[in-house]
Amino acid sequence: MTRPPPIPSKPKRPAAKPAGKQAAKPAAKTSAKAPASAPGSAPAPGAATVPAGNPKGVTVNQILDAAANFAAKKKLPEAIKVLQQAVDHFPPERPNKPTLAGLLVQAATRLRMHHPAGAADLAKEAVERDPELTAGWIMLSGLWDRLGELPQAKVAAKKVVESPTAAPDQVIAAANLLVRYREDQLAIDSARKAFEEMGRPLAWASAVMYIAQKVADFPFIDQLGAQLRKAHQEGQSAEARESPRTNLLWCEDEKMNIQVVNVWSEQSIPGPISEAPPARPLDGRKLRIGYLSSDFRDHPTSRLINGVLRHHDRTKFEVFLYDSGWDDGSDMRKEIVSHVDGIFPVASLSDQEGAKLIRSHNIDVLIELNGPTRANRMGVLKYRAAPIQIDYLGWPGSVGGRVVDYVVGDSYCVPEGVEALYAEKVIRLHKIYQVNDYLALKVPEVPSRAQLGLPEGVPVIGMFNAINKVHGEVWDTWMKIMKAVPNAVLWLLDPGPVARRNIAKACAMRGVDPKRVLAAPAVKQEAHLARLGACDIMVDPWPYGGHTSTSDALFAGVPVVAVAGTNFASRVSGGLLRAAGLEALVQPTLEGYVRTAVRLLRDPKELERVRAFIRDNIRKADIFDAQGKTRQFEAAYVDAFQRALAGLPPRHMTFRRPGKKSEAQTAATAPGTAAAPAAAQVAAPAQAPSAGATPSGVVAAAEQPATVADNPAVNPDAKRIPVVLVCGPWSSGTSAVAGMLAKAGLFAPGPYLAVNDPKTPATYEMKAFQQLMKSLASEATMELTATPKQILQALRDFRDNTLQPLWEKEGGVSAGPVLLKHALSALMLPQLSQVFDVKVVSVVRPLDAIEATRVRRSWMPTMGSAGARVVYRNVFEYFVAATTPFITVRYSEVIANPAKAVDELASFCGLQVTAARKKEAIAFVARPQPQAPRPVVTA
Repeated sequence: MTRPPPIPSKPKRPAAKPAGKQAAKPAAKTSAKAPASAPGSAPAPGAATVPAGNPKGVTVNQILDAAANFAAKKKLPEAIKVLQQAVDHFPPERPNKPTLAGLLVQAATRLRMHHPAGAADLAKEAVERDPELTAGWIMLSGLWDRLGELPQAKVAAKKVVESPTAAPDQVIAAANLLVRYREDQLAIDSARKAFEEMGRPLAWASAVMYIAQKVADFPFIDQLGAQLRKAHQEGQSAEARESPRTNLLWCEDEKMNIQVVNVWSEQSIPGPISEAPPARPLDGRKLRIGYLSSDFRDHPTSRLINGVLRHHDRTKFEVFLYDSGWDDGSDMRKEIVSHVDGIFPVASLSDQEGAKLIRSHNIDVLIELNGPTRANRMGVLKYRAAPIQIDYLGWPGSVGGRVVDYVVGDSYCVPEGVEALYAEKVIRLHKIYQVNDYLALKVPEVPSRAQLGLPEGVPVIGMFNAINKVHGEVWDTWMKIMKAVPNAVLWLLDPGPVARRNIAKACAMRGVDPKRVLAAPAVKQEAHLARLGACDIMVDPWPYGGHTSTSDALFAGVPVVAVAGTNFASRVSGGLLRAAGLEALVQPTLEGYVRTAVRLLRDPKELERVRAFIRDNIRKADIFDAQGKTRQFEAAYVDAFQRALAGLPPRHMTFRRPGKKSEAQTAATAPGTAAAPAAAQVAAPAQAPSAGATPSGVVAAAEQPATVADNPAVNPDAKRIPVVLVCGPWSSGTSAVAGMLAKAGLFAPGPYLAVNDPKTPATYEMKAFQQLMKSLASEATMELTATPKQILQALRDFRDNTLQPLWEKEGGVSAGPVLLKHALSALMLPQLSQVFDVKVVSVVRPLDAIEATRVRRSWMPTMGSAGARVVYRNVFEYFVAATTPFITVRYSEVIANPAKAVDELASFCGLQVTAARKKEAIAFVARPQPQAPRPVVTA
């Protein structure tokens, strides 16, 4: 058997310096007013606007392809010669004769996505020949940004926005870059004006949203979010061309997130996917692992992945890095390079050339660390650089499949059942997917508040995520905390002067003194970790919550208050906190989020108890066990590779520690919290490779059902609130029945969820209850995502922290039962009946009518007949065995005879309904009777 060729260690790097994350790159055409491609879209061919005039019959596409190929091979003079010949041979009688500069830009467009260095050479030549060619400058600005030539990129982008001949879409594309260089005012003013001039087109809403997020323009963000959400709901994701990153920053719907990333994958990595190279038998050799990233420098990705690189078992694995970024000369760069067998630059290579290089090194497993972010080179994966390709760390969730076999998550960030939405197979690591390499560090000494410019003697709320993760609902919630703790200050990473002004306006509108919001300057990582200790608590944004920022805070000993999320990005903070034994800081509702933060800020003793718990236990928690995470990765790599070798398809994997509980599993639990449950496991298929090749310390095993073991000496549900649960599928009439009961006098706490249907003006579905249900089960799969014990605890927290205060304020027992409704409640009837004194109103409707309503509303399939079958099966199976009081009502009968329905339901619920309330309830569900057709009168 031939050995793979040796790989030279630490080769010299080329002169090009590719950059890290960037704005979505605009394409360009030949004239100054030609529209730029919307960010995230496939490169515009451009050639269609240039007629071919070669007397030999060569098409313009062939000419442009030839020029692009020469540029990719660093043969710029040959490329120019080919294009000049096309200009010279253009028939004089034909209109719109192309220019050499215009053709250079079109040739650059062909290389823009997969060979940025060659494209930049062509675009630079174009603007040197025609300095007024806006299409050349917009092309060049994006390419220079991608290649790390940031000062030049800024100059080029400013030329575009300041050009009187620039088209509005070109201005937006350039502004999308300028906001990254802190030209915030110029960026938002230019982009907003151009967007309005074009009539707010859907194709550019995402690009403008990116700028609005950077400058904290919360009202504008909400407007653009509504426009994009409507488009996705109506099946216009391809037309919207939204950046997956921008989508995650505002959209909490995981199905919609994946829909957006799938469209992005098709548009940004077009064409067929190459066949994977065959897996080569190990025959005693080491497994070859490759990591591809633009961030092998002083960057959060490197600080995290270093925990894996420095713990790889070098007796079993060879490790190589493929760098699509640049060498910043930092200590972090030197650190990661010291742990690998070689690092190779691919920034100046085309995607196909990069894949060819990786293939030549016989890499067995390639891990891509960017995902669909600004500086990704996922196009390399299109050419199948390795038998196994995995996406990890840089992107939370699916990357659209197609070019990867696996993504990495955990059982909290990707709950059981949610993987059905993924095109890839999911590798679930133990407790938390994110590797954190902190144990080699010492907790730094905290500077004094005077040194940090913070006031003494007041609570400090920290928020060290980027400001683009904040939108109107998040800010509203934080202002409620600030009002409840009137001496507290909110300490943010400095978002820049424009964002500070917008934040000041947002504070004033909500009755909070803007001077209570303070800005923290950018500092080096060591100084940053030190200053975090000056915060009393951290608050986490949503739906894109903290990742590295949360683990930084926990390492510094600071509690983080988070919302239980509904997609991967919003669950990461919760996963980190749960893995650290801090489940009580993860709240299912915004009310609980505010209440938890306020309680800690008002109770210094309780706050100190939580902080002491973190200090005493965090270093033992699984989240900082980088060595253990590395063993799990190695097990996954081996399993995936062996399956490929055996000709078996990829499979889902979930890992846990065997035998005795690990140190992380036996770590203490914080005051007031419940111990985090062990991660679920999936059964290994019978044909899977033997476990003998799996590194010791990590195994896959069959899932064991969770059990509930409440202490019989303490009954947490002794005082149950009476609840009337309106239970039925979406589109079955539950809103009509709930509204009728509320009008009849049942206490229905709000605020309510709104839906995109004028026929349902009010759902009477408590938003907090809806958020709770979605944190425990998946609407997309109609399956539970939490264990029975977790569900019980979450329901009790909701009862005690959210519902009880509202019910007591309403009058308690004298207020009567509380009205709740949500379709997912059908999956949790045993737990709901244990926590509440429940009566169930089951609403039934024919499946075809439910499906017709779903289609009209453009809702997902589980919100139609498919989900209805699951709801009805669960409801009636429960009623057969349980003693919970229930009544079944047909929606058609409620509409046909609302007076009778009011009487029957009021009697069941124990309501004394006045004549006035009954009239109001009847009117709520009454439908206008069809009028007889008028006679046709003829003259």
